[in-house]
Amino acid sequence: MKRILSIVLILVLCLCFVGCKQDKGRKLYNVDLEKYVELGEYKGIKIDTKSEEYRAIYDSAILSDIINNKLNKEESITKGTVNPGDIANIDFVGKKDGVAFDGGTASGYELTIGSGSFIEGFEEGLVGKEIGTTVDLNLTFPENYQKAELQGAKVVFTVTINSVKPTKTPEEYYGNLGFESVEKYYENIESIVTEQLLYKAVTDNSKINDYPKKDLEVLTDYYFEVYKDNIEYSYQVEFSEFLTSQNLTEAQFKEDLVTNMVKPYMDSQMLWYAMFDKEGMKLSDKDITATIKKIMVKSGDTSAKEADIREDYGDYYIESLAISDKVLEVLKENAVIS
Repeated sequence: MKRILSIVLILVLCLCFVGCKQDKGRKLYNVDLEKYVELGEYKGIKIDTKSEEYRAIYDSAILSDIINNKLNKEESITKGTVNPGDIANIDFVGKKDGVAFDGGTASGYELTIGSGSFIEGFEEGLVGKEIGTTVDLNLTFPENYQKAELQGAKVVFTVTINSVKPTKTPEEYYGNLGFESVEKYYENIESIVTEQLLYKAVTDNSKINDYPKKDLEVLTDYYFEVYKDNIEYSYQVEFSEFLTSQNLTEAQFKEDLVTNMVKPYMDSQMLWYAMFDKEGMKLSDKDITATIKKIMVKSGDTSAKEADIREDYGDYYIESLAISDKVLEVLKENAVIS
């Protein structure tokens, strides 16, 4: 159960990284990262708070809070339009070539708009539509959809919007998220947006040429065990049975894991650790302790012991968060924000 929690948190908190040649106490990347990373300019990054890009990320961060914390009003409304974050009560029928397909019909289904629960275009197609109306959505299933008969298929969903539970405003829910004022909540959102744009700029300016072999092996083995435990817990089957059901070998599973999870994760890690090294920074026990306390505060469990946090989150994640926080301070101090 502990490993399952760790992988979920690691995937949701994507600004996490691991490495370094100067600090021999670090878990990973005790190598010269300049051999693997072409680090672009990371000081003096310009951020325009009035740009469309900034506003889009800003709105997305608030929407994420609403969806992840179920911050909707209790009473449903039957007049008005559908907005991102609303919980829409809908009836729908999906048809391929004019014939309803299996699993494509439901009544009274409660869908959170913006959750990504349905295929691309479904939720987006309901935004702005009048409650009480019926709309046709002409959509295409993704090529890698789990049902072979629907892969790449063009379909029509006829959707009736019965009612909506609208979202609360930040002024109504900031206290639920642990902020002492709505101003503090908005400050936190601005910080999140700034960090994402700084990360994007560094990524755009840099290039990953290769991966340190030892670290690639360590992370692959680690996340293989995480996913294995996760699958066995979620599906209540032996991992070997799961592989058989998916017509996969263990080697194929690992190859897919490396391509779709480990290497993209390392792309981010190595950039942050390369900056950490270039700045000549060190990682101390004090930094790790401070990071653990930060995790406790964010989780709302200040009574947890350090050993519990280490088990739940893993040393790799804790170390990564400590290093990324130190690097972010440098990026923010040197950013040009207008």
